[in-house]
Amino acid sequence: AFTYDFVSTLVSRGRWRAWTRAAIPYIAGTRVLEMPCGTGNLLLDLSAAGFAPIGVDLSASMLGITRDKISRQHPERSAAGAQSKDAPPLLRARAQALPFATGAFDSITMTFPPSFVYDPAALAELHRVLRDDGRLIWVDGGRLLPLDWWSRLLDAALAPRADGSETPLVDLARTALAQTGFAVDFQTVRDRTSEVLVIIATKRSAG
Repeated sequence: AFTYDFVSTLVSRGRWRAWTRAAIPYIAGTRVLEMPCGTGNLLLDLSAAGFAPIGVDLSASMLGITRDKISRQHPERSAAGAQSKDAPPLLRARAQALPFATGAFDSITMTFPPSFVYDPAALAELHRVLRDDGRLIWVDGGRLLPLDWWSRLLDAALAPRADGSETPLVDLARTALAQTGFAVDFQTVRDRTSEVLVIIATKRSAG
């Protein structure tokens, strides 16, 4: 966990934080679940943008780093460790067993998630905790534009699929999300030096 920010910045040539922020324009509503929240960068960005995020991760080490960042962002926390009312709550939980009510969230953000995204039980839980017409926003597939040999080398390092297959990410995501009951759309967010895929999965209304 302690190397995560350094390594992600290195392999993306400093674009990682911008890639994760690509989720923000597609968020619906204000109640946002960040799953997994990792080291908390997007969680803090969501809070600063006026959303009401909750961060969940299975890694106690990741959550510890996130708590430290929140403490620095919210120095009004008491010496006893009480959390500021403006600080994002954090919980440790598995994607397959989320401790939230059905329909608790307007949106869920996942940025470069691990392989749980291909587990039907995990996707079913994410579907459950979204309200009708809520959005699951999945950011993945960051790619540096091939300006030089270093970018091409880093792209090769970023290329392997999380599930170990050679199937394109778009096809994997479309199949997994559609089988769970999501309507799926894809957007590619580009700038001068890179691009990243944003997958917008909308929970179909029960009506």
